[in-house]
Amino acid sequence: MLVVVEVLAQGNERPPVGALIRVEARDTSLADGPSRTVAAVQGEVRLPSGDWLDTIQLDVPELPDPCTIWAHVDVNRGSKLTRGDFVTTAAYPVPPRGPARLTVTVRQV
Repeated sequence: MLVVVEVLAQGNERPPVGALIRVEARDTSLADGPSRTVAAVQGEVRLPSGDWLDTIQLDVPELPDPCTIWAHVDVNRGSKLTRGDFVTTAAYPVPPRGPARLTVTVRQV
């Protein structure tokens, strides 16, 4: 299933143009266990101003139920979440029937 994700910045801070954006579709069906990444795609911050950072398309071959979208803007390009990066802080469930188009917001940590 195709999942289109628009990534927006929340708050006054904004990541720099060219910062990597990783968007993941995660299987969140296990209540007491960790989520499992079922699809992941990278993009990058496109414009120097405004809320919109990028629109990213994920191809999720088998959509788990429930499935949640997670996003991380890697300002330092270290691949791990570090101070100054931006990340989703809310749950963004993918509708079980597609196609899906979601808007997610990231905030600076």
